[in-house]
Amino acid sequence: MDKKKTIFITVFALIGLILTIELAVIFFKVNFNEQYNASFCSVNSLIDCDGVAKTNYSMFLGIPLALWGMFYYLLTLFLNFVHIIQDKFKNTIFDVFKNPKSYIATLGLLSFVISMCLASISIFKINKICVLCFITYFIDLFIAIGAKSKGSFFLVDIKNTVVDFIDGAKKYTILTIIAIITFASFVTYTNTSMVFSPQQKIQKSFDEFLKMEKNKYATGGNVLGNPNGDKIYLYSDFLCPFCRITNIMVSKFAQEEKNIQIIHKNFPLDTSCNKYIENTMHPGACILARYALAAKKQGKYWDMANLIYDEHPNSEADIIYLSEKINIDIPRLINDVASKEVEQELLEQIDSAHKEGIYGTPTIVIDDIPYISAMPYYKIKTLYKQAQARHKRGTKVE
Repeated sequence: MDKKKTIFITVFALIGLILTIELAVIFFKVNFNEQYNASFCSVNSLIDCDGVAKTNYSMFLGIPLALWGMFYYLLTLFLNFVHIIQDKFKNTIFDVFKNPKSYIATLGLLSFVISMCLASISIFKINKICVLCFITYFIDLFIAIGAKSKGSFFLVDIKNTVVDFIDGAKKYTILTIIAIITFASFVTYTNTSMVFSPQQKIQKSFDEFLKMEKNKYATGGNVLGNPNGDKIYLYSDFLCPFCRITNIMVSKFAQEEKNIQIIHKNFPLDTSCNKYIENTMHPGACILARYALAAKKQGKYWDMANLIYDEHPNSEADIIYLSEKINIDIPRLINDVASKEVEQELLEQIDSAHKEGIYGTPTIVIDDIPYISAMPYYKIKTLYKQAQARHKRGTKVE
C-alpha cells in the first residue's frame, strides 16, 4: 500500500513540477520580455495566464508563486523518497524525517487551502483565470489525500508534522536558526529589491514622486548640481505630467550625485513656438517656457521652473501672481518674456532638440545618448553609472 502511495504522489508531484516550470517561464517572459508572444493559455480576457502573471498577486514575499510551487513539488518528491536516503545514511540528520508521508499530507493540505485563497483572488479580484494554476490547485489536493493517514481527517498527519518539527529543531537548534535566518534574509532581499518583479519595481519607483505634491528637492538659481560636473540634459515641457515627475527625479539626483549638472532644455509640445510637431498637445506650454527663460535673466531659472511645476498656473496672470513667491522683479520679468532674446533662446533650444532626434518629452540625454519617455529613478542612476564605466574603459556607445 505504501508503495502505491509513493507512486501516486510521485506522478502528481512530477505533473505539478512540470506545470510550475511552465508557469515560471510564463512569469519571466511576461515580466522581463517586452516583446513576448502570448502564451497558449491566454485565450481571452477571462482565461489569461499572462494577465495573471503581470499582477502583484503572482508574487509572495517578492518571489513568484511559480517558484514557490516548484519548491513545494521538489520538497514533496524529496520527502517521498527520503527513506532511501535514510537507508544509505543512517544516524544522520535525515533521521529527523520520521513520518514523511504525514509531512506530505500536511503540506499538501496547506497548499490546497492557500490555493483556494488564490483562486478566490483570481476570480473575484483579478477577474482572470490561469488554467495551469487551477490544475496545480487540485494536484495539491490529490497529493494531500493520497499521502494522508487512514482513519483521520489529517489530524494525525498535522500532529506528526508539528511534533517532529519541534523535536528536530531541538536536536539541531543551531542548524534550524541558521536556516531560518538564511530564509528570512533571502525573502527580505527579494521583497525589498523586487528583483523578480520589474513592473512593480518601476511602479514603486514612480509612486514616490507621483505622491509628491511639491518638489522637496527643489533648488534655486540657474545651475542645478555641480557647475563643473558631468552634463546631463533634460528636454521637457512644463505641461507634461511625466516631465514634472522627471524634474523632481533629476533634482534629487543632483543632490545625491555630487559630480553632475542638470541642464534643462525646453521642448514645448505647442505649435505656437515648436515647428517640429504637427499638433499642439499642450497649449500654453510655449509661454511657460518663456517665463522660465525670462527668470533665468535674473538668476532664477530653477526657481521659476519648480514654481510652474508645483503650482500649475492656468494663465499669465497666475504666473505673475505666483512669481512673487520667488522674490523676482515682476516688471522686468514681464518685459523679458516679450523680448526677442528670450524668444530666440527658446527657438534655439527647440532646434537643438530636433537635431538630437528628440520628438517627445521627457527626454534625458546622458553621455550624448537620448532616452525618450519617463523612466524610473533607479534607471536614471543606472544609466549614469554605465556612462561612467564606459569612460573609465575608454569606450563609447555609438
